[in-house]
Amino acid sequence: MKNKILLIGGTWDLNGGRESNLVNKFAKELKEASIYNGGNYNDLNKILESCVDYDIVIWWANVPNDLPKIRNVKEINYKTMLVSSKNNVDNKYNFFELLQRAFAVKANLSVEFTKKDNLYNMMMFDPLGNVWYEGVDVRDCVKVMLERLDFLKSITRDSTVADEENLGALAWFFNMFKEEMYEDSINVSIKASKEFLNVVREYAFKLAEATFNTKDVKRFLGNASFRCPKGFPSFRYGNYICVSKRNVNKEYITIDDFVPVYLKDNKVYYCGKNKPSVDTPIQVRLYEKLPNINYMIHSHCYIKNAPFTNLSLPCGALEEVKEILDLIKKYYYNDYNRDSYVINLKGHGSIVMGKDVECFYNIEMVGRNLPEKMD
Repeated sequence: MKNKILLIGGTWDLNGGRESNLVNKFAKELKEASIYNGGNYNDLNKILESCVDYDIVIWWANVPNDLPKIRNVKEINYKTMLVSSKNNVDNKYNFFELLQRAFAVKANLSVEFTKKDNLYNMMMFDPLGNVWYEGVDVRDCVKVMLERLDFLKSITRDSTVADEENLGALAWFFNMFKEEMYEDSINVSIKASKEFLNVVREYAFKLAEATFNTKDVKRFLGNASFRCPKGFPSFRYGNYICVSKRNVNKEYITIDDFVPVYLKDNKVYYCGKNKPSVDTPIQVRLYEKLPNINYMIHSHCYIKNAPFTNLSLPCGALEEVKEILDLIKKYYYNDYNRDSYVINLKGHGSIVMGKDVECFYNIEMVGRNLPEKMD
């Protein structure tokens, strides 16, 4: 089944707007897409409402700064794949600022436009800072764009709890790729060793600096990302897996910040009112496959000299389980009974898994070199 595509570009103002020659070039490659290239600003809201009918929306409308921006595509159709853009010809924005703007509109991909030898140079990247295309060829850019969007749509996922869609830009992107978790009224009293909590706090401090070269993570993702660069720790407790809850500052994490979860009939249940990390469906399945592992920390940094998975996947994609197990088969000689594993997740980060807290000592983390170019 072909994707229904909507492309909005050009200038939209109160004087009838203006077409963009570059948008016309993209329209030529998107042969069966619905195209709106420049027009009256007052027509944009009606076009926005039509997003409910499209699988892919490329929203590149240029609106003068004295008019309210209209670009809330995801509020109209949260299931659509959104491609945003930013004109950066004057190099006003650095890459972290470009990422932040892409997060603000919940874009699946974003394209930065700069000038190179009087030609528009296009850099297409995703919310994890991976670059999928960089060059001046519109045809190649469109080809890679559609291929990546098709891949993202193929990621294993079920419907999510409705109110999760409003938890923030980064949360929305990750929630797309996780299974639904079901609340259980069970009240479980949990405890963890002080050593593990101390390790998590220490990792949180180091990961912030490794990722951003600063202790102030607000410079990158703001509140929505607070837990992402600082890792997603979990530990095994009896028949439950205790996972850090959402939006927790790991530098000050306590046992009260963990949520007991369990897997039943291939569904993830969590106890109490606090929802666990969006990576929970992956971690509970890894615990199931790796019987000696009692602790995990997932971060958005890499581990020095650790092996890499093959695919670049977003947080919460269940395909990550197979990627990790395949890598264990290849680099750890098919040994699923080891006491520790250190694994880099391509274009994403890393995961450290251990039987004892000591397995997390002396792990050297390195910040991802963003933007990270994907072949």
